[in-house]
Amino acid sequence: MEFNITAEEEALVHDIADRLRAGDSPTDDDLAEELGDEVRPHLSSLVTKGWLVVDAQRSLTLSRIARAAISSGRDIGGAQA
Repeated sequence: MEFNITAEEEALVHDIADRLRAGDSPTDDDLAEELGDEVRPHLSSLVTKGWLVVDAQRSLTLSRIARAAISSGRDIGGAQA
């Protein structure tokens, strides 16, 4: 897992975590429709870095390590601009 993520990626991780806690299971298309297509490279990067997992229905969820990082309440990923 790559712990260095950008501020935009960190914000996206928190947004997805909030959606998951609310019972939503967003897909990349859902997020792109709402936030714009510029979110797609960030999602792809987060999948590659091991922060997000895509299930068979293309729903996004946080990886186990990402969930632990979020629940710790600390600045996750040493976010870089």
